[in-house]
Amino acid sequence: MNKFLQALLLASPTLAHSAQEWKERSIYQIITDRFYRDDGSLTAPCSLDESHYCGGTWNGITSQLDYIKGMGFNAIWISPIPENLGNDFHGYAALNWEKVNEHFGTEDDLKNLVAACHDKDIWVMLDVVANHVAPVDLDFSKVTPFNDPDHYHTKCQISNYDDYNQVEYCRMANLPDLNQ
Repeated sequence: MNKFLQALLLASPTLAHSAQEWKERSIYQIITDRFYRDDGSLTAPCSLDESHYCGGTWNGITSQLDYIKGMGFNAIWISPIPENLGNDFHGYAALNWEKVNEHFGTEDDLKNLVAACHDKDIWVMLDVVANHVAPVDLDFSKVTPFNDPDHYHTKCQISNYDDYNQVEYCRMANLPDLNQ
């Protein structure tokens, strides 16, 4: 585990909750980039049908915790936090698990979000993608820390989702499949 994630976990007063405890929570899922900007701007252009960042950040989420709590939610589920490829705003094209996505803010911004949530009894769930990496084809040197071909299944595409072997060992949408 990298130093940042270790620090984030250590900064948290509660490291985990049981499945039953989570079942008692009302979870608000947030696509971080699409939720709320730092500056509160609602007029900056953002096309939802294009792959580019629109400006939502962890500070933007922090500023809206009372709104989230007021809707009756007591947990949030945020987009994956690692650095992503290009303009993949959703978080599902991880390139570097040892750096946070700078479009969402800094490591301190994320720590502050978690602390602010805990102050309001809002739990935080991080979306973690452990199946695949960004679409780098076979150039694994771009991926940290999974930069060795041995970290991946052999390149093949899923063409039949009823075929367990394809689903387990091949690529979905040409995303390199991690060999876990």
